Amino acid sequence: MKKDIKLPSIDQCPVDDIVFIEGKGNYSIVFLKNKKQITIAKTLKKFESQLRMNPFLRAHKSYLVNRENISGQNFEGTNTLTTILGNEIPISRRKLDLVKKHFA
Repeated sequence: MKKDIKLPSIDQCPVDDIVFIEGKGNYSIVFLKNKKQITIAKTLKKFESQLRMNPFLRAHKSYLVNRENISGQNFEGTNTLTTILGNEIPISRRKLDLVKKHFA
């Protein structure tokens, strides 16, 4: 299991410091615990394969979430995950059962 990941402007970033990653086409925005956002020219799919042994969960086609940095979930109505930063991450209908299993 990978403990660190190389990000621009940060030589070695601990994987635990990543709250979630948002995919924007061929780019991804990494949201860190210290509220920094880093844009990288790497697809979300590449991040997903790189972090597959870590506690990351693909909740939506545009979001890869670190399960350890989730402060709450709402499976009634809005189907969202709330991060420790207060961001609301949508859960797609296709991923809903998988996400529920992880938080059951």
